[in-house]
Amino acid sequence: MATRKSTKKATPSPVAAAAIVTATAESELSYDEMLNELEAIVIDADARLAEEEATL
Repeated sequence: MATRKSTKKATPSPVAAAAIVTATAESELSYDEMLNELEAIVIDADARLAEEEATL
């Protein structure tokens, strides 16, 4: 007779729940807001890359 291992079901953590709420809230951005966020990310990445290249 085969024995089964007992498995525990994972309970969602409060952090994961907060991440889901945040992701849902962020998905309600308008096109212009998303474009602005993307532009800010690109500008930040360019600045980091320039700093990194300056230190080499």
